[in-house]
Amino acid sequence: MTRQRWAVPMTVVFMLIGILLSLQFQAQNRFASDLTMQRTENLIAMVRDLSEKRQKLAMELIDLNNKLRTQTESDRDEKKLFDSLKEELTKMRIVNGTIELKGPGLQILIDRHLPVLYIDIIHIVNELWAAGAEAISVNDCRITGSTAIFYTEDSHSMSITVDNVKLEYPIIIRAIGEPNNLEKGLTIPGGIMDNLALFNAYPVITKVDEQKIPAVRGRQQFYFASEYKPPEKPAASPAQPATKP
Repeated sequence: MTRQRWAVPMTVVFMLIGILLSLQFQAQNRFASDLTMQRTENLIAMVRDLSEKRQKLAMELIDLNNKLRTQTESDRDEKKLFDSLKEELTKMRIVNGTIELKGPGLQILIDRHLPVLYIDIIHIVNELWAAGAEAISVNDCRITGSTAIFYTEDSHSMSITVDNVKLEYPIIIRAIGEPNNLEKGLTIPGGIMDNLALFNAYPVITKVDEQKIPAVRGRQQFYFASEYKPPEKPAASPAQPATKP
């Protein structure tokens, strides 16, 4: 009975002692961590350590900024290069006639009764190129660097051809470009139109705000020359020994 009477008070006392010890320990830690209570040597060491860490972080920040700037400039240069290659590819497709084009330009109409030869068609096309034409077609046949304009002859008459395709009248030459420049290129004094006028040939020139020039028909084929190698001579057979009769 006596032990039970003392057990409760003793338990309370020990609990209070434990709480007091815990509070004292926390107070000492807080006191030790307070910078105002640190020694001067410790504070100097802490400041140096923090300064070194700050410098390292500043150098890392500068390095990261330089890497970001380099990457940004590299991406910008790659984009410029990509855009430049894309533009060059489009130009090559236009030159090769592999894509359809739309735009303003000229139409030159040649009727059947006009005394126009295949060489006149070639001169008109060349004058249009020289005047800045971006694309040209003759009766919807796209004109490229490999186009052949000539003539064919049958039993009844001669006909102008473009890549071996016979042209039907009226012949319509379409050119995309700045209409005024193209017209000036054709009508320049002493040019192709003046030469045709000497033979009473007056093609009709019309400016248009929008027209379509198709791509080349079919797939272009290229033929490449190769070095000629003469056939090898057969090896001589060994001489047969002579036999007595």
